[in-house]
Amino acid sequence: MPDPRTSRIDIGPFHLEPAPDSARWRAVGRSDGGDAAVEGGWSDWVALAHRVLRADDLWRGLEARGDAWDEGFAAGRDNAAVNPYR
Repeated sequence: MPDPRTSRIDIGPFHLEPAPDSARWRAVGRSDGGDAAVEGGWSDWVALAHRVLRADDLWRGLEARGDAWDEGFAAGRDNAAVNPYR
């Protein structure tokens, strides 16, 4: 059975592949646009993933507050509507 630590990981528009003879991993885009590969240690990629998840969480929080404001504003303009936030 091959060592799973040497397998390429496909992630949307790019993939991570282990750099030969190194403990580093390389991010390579799927398109042949000539994008330069970026190398980093495994801890670097984990830190990047953590930052992406935090940014996504912040965005979802802002989006939820905006939706709540829209619902409250719409309910305030319609006499028949009940504002669920009051």
